[in-house]
Amino acid sequence: MSETAQTIIVLTVTACTIAYASWRIYKSFTAKGGACDGCPLKDTCRKDKRKRNR
Repeated sequence: MSETAQTIIVLTVTACTIAYASWRIYKSFTAKGGACDGCPLKDTCRKDKRKRNR
């Protein structure tokens, strides 16, 4: 594979990664249900269910 093709692939993957991270950050700031709203791990996360010892 030529160096130009490798550079194009790396730049494409990097651009997609930055776009996805930006979209997730935007969604977390605009979510009305909290920071975990829309997260695929919300049901398995125990952040809201643990007991507080205060």
